[in-house]
Amino acid sequence: MPKNKNGDEVPIPPKDEEELMLEKLVFGDIAGLENNLRKVGSLFDFDEEDEEEVVDNDESGEESEDIDDVQDEDLFYIDDGINKEEDSDDMEVDDEEEQESSEDGLDDEEDAWVDSDDEKVNISLATSDRLKKLRKTPEDNYISGKSYIIRLRSQFEKIYPRPQWADQFGEDKDVNSSDDDILIDDEEEEASTNSQANTAKLNKLLSTTHQFLTTKQLKLISPQNISITRLKDANHQKLSKAAIQAISFHPTHSILLTAGFDKTIRLYQIDGKTNNFITSYYLKNCPIMQCQFFPNPNEEIIYAAGRRKYMNKINLKTGEIEKISRMYGHEENQKSFENFKISSKGSYIGMIGNSGWFNLINGKTGQWIKGFKIEGVVVDFDFDNDEKFVVIVNSAGDVWEFSLSGKLSSKSENKILRKWSDDGGVGITKIKLGGKNSRWVAIGSNNGYINLYDRNIFTDTANPKPYKTIENLVTSISSLVFNPDGQLLCIASRAKRDALKLVHVQTGSVFSNWPTSGTPLGRVTSVVFSPNNEILAIGNEAGKVTLWRLNHY
Repeated sequence: MPKNKNGDEVPIPPKDEEELMLEKLVFGDIAGLENNLRKVGSLFDFDEEDEEEVVDNDESGEESEDIDDVQDEDLFYIDDGINKEEDSDDMEVDDEEEQESSEDGLDDEEDAWVDSDDEKVNISLATSDRLKKLRKTPEDNYISGKSYIIRLRSQFEKIYPRPQWADQFGEDKDVNSSDDDILIDDEEEEASTNSQANTAKLNKLLSTTHQFLTTKQLKLISPQNISITRLKDANHQKLSKAAIQAISFHPTHSILLTAGFDKTIRLYQIDGKTNNFITSYYLKNCPIMQCQFFPNPNEEIIYAAGRRKYMNKINLKTGEIEKISRMYGHEENQKSFENFKISSKGSYIGMIGNSGWFNLINGKTGQWIKGFKIEGVVVDFDFDNDEKFVVIVNSAGDVWEFSLSGKLSSKSENKILRKWSDDGGVGITKIKLGGKNSRWVAIGSNNGYINLYDRNIFTDTANPKPYKTIENLVTSISSLVFNPDGQLLCIASRAKRDALKLVHVQTGSVFSNWPTSGTPLGRVTSVVFSPNNEILAIGNEAGKVTLWRLNHY
């Protein structure tokens, strides 16, 4: 009991009626506690008896509806002047679903995943502006989950139309589907492109009159500046999966091939704008290091090789791939076919062999014709434009010119037209002939130096002097290419990014206005000019082939 100031106990007066009522409202009473406990015990398993127990009775003894648990939106409705019964609404929703599903073709296709709850959910289209866009009439309100999915899909396809490849994929799937279908990897998938359809498409393209036209009149290029424009990348429609190791233009038609370590040869129709992908050939177990169109346009053949003991011969008319390895007792001198070049008319194919051997095979049959032996290690060679001779260089810079005129046989003597040494040649990597009558000779080394020679003014047969030495690159030369009329020389090194220069051959000067610091070349791995001198194609380690138009032609 409480005490007063004097320490005497003060009695507590009894609670009046008002205090008892306030206490009941704040803390409740025993009867309310028992009622609430009964509700807690039956939250998840209501039955009819529990419902009768929790219903409150008013003072008059009549049962009144408990609206405390009713949602606010269920207490009101909007009178739009149209009286619809629930049964009719359900029927219309079902009809609407059937109509929409038939329009979208859902009955014919099975979804990858189906939620059974979609059929039980009703969605209001009047809750947000985003959902209002799905209404077909102003009176549309509640729709089922299935109908909601159909309308969302229809709305999406209005913004992003169904692509053509999806329809084509569906047709191919119906035709090719079977119980024995298997999964194949990307390499085998590309190999399947060697079908009759692709071969027919390529033959149709090769039979058209749209082709490269040979420049009728020689247009002189000024040594000061080069006018060049970038075109659409040659292989933007289908990039290579590895570095570009080889590029080659068709001798007459505007077709470009690319090849690399992804074992795939890809053909493109070059127009500078779309550069459509034509077809591809997959060479199983043969990473490609060299690939080239056969120079004779009547043959329609591609030669390709890697670090293997054979060469692949692809017939574009039939799509057949033949392996060539007919060395007839000279296999020890030619263990790999990876380094080969085809002569300008296609009569010969030259290959770098082992231990200083250079082998010559027939360009049409692939049979071994003759072998040339030099001192040291053969690093590169090149054919004369008229197929009169071949030049072979070793790593020390010694150059041999062997005659190809007359009847060649394994027993005939190797006639040496000229033997000379590169001026200061150490670590030679490349040699290239260019110009009319193979007038120009370019020799590149591993220190980036390139010596240019004019064969018309050779005064000292054994030790001629270059008329120009190019020192713009500082890493090993990997590409030396003259354009067909011999006015330009493209030099490049794959050891350094953007290491490429264009040279005016007659003066030996390097064009300073291109490439610039912003020219996207990357690490250049392969370079080639088109037969009409108009286009320069540059391949890099990223698998891209950039195209550049020479505006002088």
